[in-house]
Amino acid sequence: MLSQAFIICFLTALCVGYVVNNGTSCYLYPESTTHFGQPVDDSPSIIQAFELCGTNGSVIFTNNTFNVGQAMNTTNLLNCNVSLQGELLFSTNVPYWLSHSYNVGLQNQSTAWLFGGMNVTFNGSGGSINGQGQTWYTQNKDNSNEPGRPITITFFNSTNLVVDRLTIIQPQFWATFITRSMNVILTNVYVNATSDDQYGTVNTDGSDIWNSHDILYENWVVQNGDDCIAAKGNTTNLHVKNVTCYEGNGMTIGSVGQYPNSPDYVENVLFEDVRLVDSTDGAYIKTWQGVTQDSTGNGDAGGGGSGYVRNVTFRNFELANVGLPIQITQCIYSESESDTCDTSKMQVSDITWQNFTGTSRYNIAASLFCTSIHGCPNIFFKDVNVTSVNASLGLPLSGTALQQEVYQCANIVNQNTTSGIPCNRLAPDDFGQTVTMNIS
Repeated sequence: MLSQAFIICFLTALCVGYVVNNGTSCYLYPESTTHFGQPVDDSPSIIQAFELCGTNGSVIFTNNTFNVGQAMNTTNLLNCNVSLQGELLFSTNVPYWLSHSYNVGLQNQSTAWLFGGMNVTFNGSGGSINGQGQTWYTQNKDNSNEPGRPITITFFNSTNLVVDRLTIIQPQFWATFITRSMNVILTNVYVNATSDDQYGTVNTDGSDIWNSHDILYENWVVQNGDDCIAAKGNTTNLHVKNVTCYEGNGMTIGSVGQYPNSPDYVENVLFEDVRLVDSTDGAYIKTWQGVTQDSTGNGDAGGGGSGYVRNVTFRNFELANVGLPIQITQCIYSESESDTCDTSKMQVSDITWQNFTGTSRYNIAASLFCTSIHGCPNIFFKDVNVTSVNASLGLPLSGTALQQEVYQCANIVNQNTTSGIPCNRLAPDDFGQTVTMNIS
C-alpha cells in the first residue's frame, strides 16, 4: 500500500525537501523547493534515501535539481536500482572539498561520491551530474594532481554493477573511477569537461580503472583535457568498445609502476572501435621509471615500481588530427631527468595495434621506447596506416626535412622480424607524451 506521506505528496504536491518512502522505493525531492528556490544541501536526504532503500529497493531522483554540498558514501548497496531523472549539482566550495572528499587509495586522489554494492543498476534516465568543474579548472591553473580535488563519482567495491545513460558535465577532476570491483558494465555515457576561460581541463579523465577486473565500457562519448579511458594498475579483462573522444589524451594503459611496494599488473585488455578527434595522444602505454623521484610532472612522487603490461590490443581506431597516435613510454612524468629514463622495472609485452587509419597532427605516427633492461617482446603493427594532416592534403611539412611519417623505436625485441613496424628512427628514452611540432 502507498504510504501516507506518499498519498499526501501525490494529492497536494507537497513532496518537497525530503525522501518519500513508498515501500521499497524512495523518491527524492529537493530542499530548494521549500526555500524559495535557494540552493540547500540535499546530501542528507540523498544519503537517507540510500539507507532506507539501498537493500532490495529503488532510489529515484525525481526530475529536479539536487544540490550536493557534502561528500557522500552510498556503498554496500544490495539489489538496488537507481534512477537519476534530475540533475545533481555539486557545490563549488573548494576549501570544503579539499579537506572532506574521500581518499580512494591511489596516488593522492579523492572523490566526492563513493558509490557501490552488489547487483546494482544506475540508470541516468535523462538526468545528469554537474560537477561545476569550472571553479576547479580556474583555481588549478593547468597544474597537475591537486590533493583533495575530487573525482565526481567512484564506483567502489562493486560486483555486478550496471551503469547506463549517465551524463557528466564539467567534472571536478576525473569524471568516473572504478576501484576494487568486478563485473562492471558502463554503457551509453557522455562526459563533457570543457573550460569557459583561458585555463584547460587537465586531469579530467573520462574514466580510470584500478584494482578491478571484468569491466566493459561501451558507447561512450568524451570531450575532455586528459585521458579518455585509462587502465591503471591491476586491471585485467577490460573491454572498451565504440568510444568517441574529442581532444584529451586518447586510450591509455597507465600510468603504472609508480610505487616500489605495490606491483602493477595489467593484462587482457581490448580497446576497439574508437574514434579520436583532435586528441593529444591516441593509443599508448605509460610506465614510470625505475628510480623513485620525490617530485615529478605528475604532482607527486613516483617511480621504482615493478610488474607487467601484457596481452593488450588496440584495434579499429579512426584518427583525426591526433598529436601522437601510438606510444610506449617508460619514463612518464620524469622526462626532464633523462639519466633515469632507461631504468623502468615494468615489462611490456604482447601488444598489438591493428587497423589504424587517419591523420596525425605532425609527421610522427609512433614513438615506441622500451628500456634496454628488458626490451619489449611481441610488439605488433597490423594494418597501421597513419599520415600527417599536411601530407593528406598534399602539402609540405613545415620546419623539417623529414617529409615521411616517423616511426621511432627502441628495444623492440622483434623489431626486425615479425613486428610489422616500419621503424625509421631511434626513439629517445625521454620522449614525452605531448608533441608540439614536426620531428626534424
